[in-house]
Amino acid sequence: MDSPLVRVQNLSKYFSDSTGVQKALDGVSLDIQRGETLGIVGESGSGKTTLGRTIMRLYQPEHGNIWFDDKEITKLNQKKLRPFRREIQMIFQNPYESLSPRLTVGEILEEPLYIQKMGNKKERMHKALSMLEKVGLPRTSYEKKIHEFSGGQRQRIGIARALILEPKFIIADEPVSALDVSVQAQVLNLLKDLQSELNLTYLFISHDLSVVHYMSDRVAVMYLGHLIELAPKHELYRNPIHPYTKSLLASIPVANPERRNPYREPIILPEKPLYPPQLVHVGNDHYVSANMINIKDFEIQTNQREVSYNY
Repeated sequence: MDSPLVRVQNLSKYFSDSTGVQKALDGVSLDIQRGETLGIVGESGSGKTTLGRTIMRLYQPEHGNIWFDDKEITKLNQKKLRPFRREIQMIFQNPYESLSPRLTVGEILEEPLYIQKMGNKKERMHKALSMLEKVGLPRTSYEKKIHEFSGGQRQRIGIARALILEPKFIIADEPVSALDVSVQAQVLNLLKDLQSELNLTYLFISHDLSVVHYMSDRVAVMYLGHLIELAPKHELYRNPIHPYTKSLLASIPVANPERRNPYREPIILPEKPLYPPQLVHVGNDHYVSANMINIKDFEIQTNQREVSYNY
């Protein structure tokens, strides 16, 4: 097997507030293979966004290591990190906040090219117009400003800005959570098409389990800053093992009343451990935290029903 594009080992990120030190990310280790989509799920505050921003080095980690394309980037200063910015880009949750309202769309798209000293003015304009067409927007969008677009169109501009440097790796942080359901499907299909066309690798962060199921090859579950379960998506959704993963999947709305379970037993979640849990392989490329639940009770079951997801 080829080496992973991204490798994270024992990654930790802490924040301080009036109550003390908060471990937003604590001892997370994972690999992201070239060309795959790794989905990250968990409730608000579980550390999903912190993980993405720390991998991208928008946050400096307290502990751990980050490798990108077999090169360690954990402690690179901003000058040495700049070439890697071309390879790692991020799609933010709210494009209206992440894109300047004072600039035209053309200026927004050309800014990364200018910073990276790529092409002359004419070449940058040509690339910006080409990228607008690639994400499904007319060339006339070039002279407009962000407030003139709908939410879905703004997110397409955010995607175009992330892709204009031709990166290898995209961190998508809740890219469709602020959009209507019908628009969500269009943006998700666009991301899939672009991944296939440009050979992209995604870290896809979302709290929406149906969206993650549609987009991902593997799914990692975050809980209180820890990675507690990791498996191929069909395996995880068919056979959740950790109590927290079970509680997440049990919260998915079921449209068919006949398939609902009104007598679902309450799920007792474990307390946050003092030390980062270790993931143990239990079969079928399925890894689960051994410090939170009894590893001896694990069984890989293949006859459990799967919830259907429509996208």
